[in-house]
Amino acid sequence: MSATNPSTVSEESPRVVSRELVMLLCVLALVVMLALTALLSRLYHKKIHTLADAMFAQGEADEQAGQVKAALTDYRNALAYNPTNPPFQFHLAKALAAAKRDEEARSYLLNMLSESPGSGEVNLELARIAVHENSMADAMRYYQGAIYGEWASEPMAKRWAVRRELCETLLNRGEVKQAAPEVIALAENTPAGDTVRLKIVAQLLLRAQQWNHALDEFRTLLAADPKDEDSLAGAGQAAFELGQYITAMGYFDQLPGERREQPDLANPFTMSGRILAMDPFLTGLSAEVRAQRAANALALAQTRAENCARQTGQSLEQTPPTTALQRLYAQGKDLQQDWTPRYLERFPDRLDAAMTYVFAVENAATNACGEPQGHDRALWLLGRSRSVVNR
Repeated sequence: MSATNPSTVSEESPRVVSRELVMLLCVLALVVMLALTALLSRLYHKKIHTLADAMFAQGEADEQAGQVKAALTDYRNALAYNPTNPPFQFHLAKALAAAKRDEEARSYLLNMLSESPGSGEVNLELARIAVHENSMADAMRYYQGAIYGEWASEPMAKRWAVRRELCETLLNRGEVKQAAPEVIALAENTPAGDTVRLKIVAQLLLRAQQWNHALDEFRTLLAADPKDEDSLAGAGQAAFELGQYITAMGYFDQLPGERREQPDLANPFTMSGRILAMDPFLTGLSAEVRAQRAANALALAQTRAENCARQTGQSLEQTPPTTALQRLYAQGKDLQQDWTPRYLERFPDRLDAAMTYVFAVENAATNACGEPQGHDRALWLLGRSRSVVNR
């Protein structure tokens, strides 16, 4: 066995150490390079996102200033740097819709909806586009999606606001019957103590011709503030439409004169007063006043029949009578002697029959010649309210 040469060991040792050192240095260099690359990448992406955010912020500023075209450019530039950012896509879609570029806006929104089908925001924008395009079936579907959809903050308030928008959209289009259940649902989802929202709901109920619901809401508001003019006016209008003319006048009388003269109240206020001045059924009237009012109504109805006959070319003297107006006129002539003021005062039980005849004449004339005006309208409305009471 030969002995190891010491000189060989001493010559190879530095080589081994040198090779390990080189490998270590290479690894360290690689780590540094990777770290540097990662740092540069982060700095690059941070710079890109900073640019995107700046362009997005400029887009919002332009949009608020009404510069829609500039906002579109800003939002597109922001998306070029950050193409998968949902808020950027959503604001671009809104700006496109504002620019009446519905097809492009809808394309963005539908893509977003496919990824987030429960998004309240996206459904609402699609509903507005559908309304603009007069596609009400789609609008209703998207509005419902927004009402029952997800909202990032204040979901109850957002859903209430969306339903309100739906109600106003339908009412503005004259679709009262379709709006009515939505307005009632809005009322049911309004907190009892929220006066601001209750006022909005009450006015919408009035527009939706939900007179009883509207009157209830206005009464609730008046319980909290008996002098609120808007609530007094609304309660008066609702009561008027329900044929509750004494109640209506009670609310109208609490308003300043200049408020009663405004267009929304002038007719119901004047007509309520006229009806009450002609109504022979009011409590507290003497037999003489009742009889005189009934006799005046009979004379007015006869004149109404004669005017309507001339308007439609009918002869009220035709024998035998064939139209409703001709038959009623002939009946009135036969009973005219029994309906004088003195006779009706002596036999007050005949007053109901006399007024039933008056209302029948007014209805027949309305069917033949359209709704009356003035005192005839007061009689016609009184007859309608009496039919509701006696039903």
